[in-house]
Amino acid sequence: MAFGQYRFFLLMSAALLLLTEVFANGESNGPVGIGEWTPIKNVINPHVHELGEFAVREYNYRARKNLKFHSIVHGEIQWLSSGTNYRFVIAVIDDENLRISNKYVARVWENIAVGAKTLDAFTPIND
Repeated sequence: MAFGQYRFFLLMSAALLLLTEVFANGESNGPVGIGEWTPIKNVINPHVHELGEFAVREYNYRARKNLKFHSIVHGEIQWLSSGTNYRFVIAVIDDENLRISNKYVARVWENIAVGAKTLDAFTPIND
């Protein structure tokens, strides 16, 4: 097997393992079509939790804020050919008053095959 074919095989195997892990841990309700948003039924899943923490850290870095991740209130997942989009409602603790101060909608894109993730949006929800 040529090196390029071997690398492709490894990437596809990693993607298959990720999908198996995601469905086994309950991140989604089951297989859906590419591009469709589906609710995440287990928002306390460690991978989902880590992505929520990443979103808050990245927002803090960009906006020079000091919010603390508290929890994911709600989440959705969207499978794409280029990776996976996650859309979360995140509760944060404001460092100034040390209480849950606001909720934000965050969108994180992740491509686990290449180890990349980016924060695409982090917008406050006005209650």
